[in-house]
Amino acid sequence: MQDTARELLRQSILKMGEQNSNPVLQVLDNNQSIQQEVKYPGGLLHFNHSGWRAFYHCHSNQKDIQALFKTEHGHFHIFTPVAGQVAAWAHLVALSMNNSGQPLRWFMVNHWVSGETWLDAYLLEQQIRKIPFAEQTSMLEQWLLSMLGIYQADIISLLRQRDSIIESKQDKKCKQDRHLYLLAEQKINLQKKLE
Repeated sequence: MQDTARELLRQSILKMGEQNSNPVLQVLDNNQSIQQEVKYPGGLLHFNHSGWRAFYHCHSNQKDIQALFKTEHGHFHIFTPVAGQVAAWAHLVALSMNNSGQPLRWFMVNHWVSGETWLDAYLLEQQIRKIPFAEQTSMLEQWLLSMLGIYQADIISLLRQRDSIIESKQDKKCKQDRHLYLLAEQKINLQKKLE
């Protein structure tokens, strides 16, 4: 799977490069401006109707954003379908992007941030191992799924860190604690990963 993801990622990067584009420009439909608190694209990303979903946005309220997000342009939230539940999704991971359309870091948010169906790391690990790598019609969707593929082990590690932090809290309501936004994060060096 790693080799497939790596090759598909290279292909999507080359195609975007040929169009003088990048993942952020792709999600904004090559429009340079972005409205805060608006989800892009308007109809979300659907990954060839595989059940996976994603959107991109940025925050207007600086108090919502940890200091480490101050350098970002915005971030993708990526969701996986919940098995056996119709119209239910679980937040897998978020991907922070810079102003040049390059990935900065993966991060895990607390439940209140996305409000989706919460799944334990073990169940999300099973989902990420079943990423639908069939070639996507959208370069952006292909890029995102390929990123998930080559960073699979890192994301699984972050999911385990996320659960460990939640389990360490004495307060059972910690998933709704507005002071607990970020649960785990990891910087990205994509060039190094591809070498």
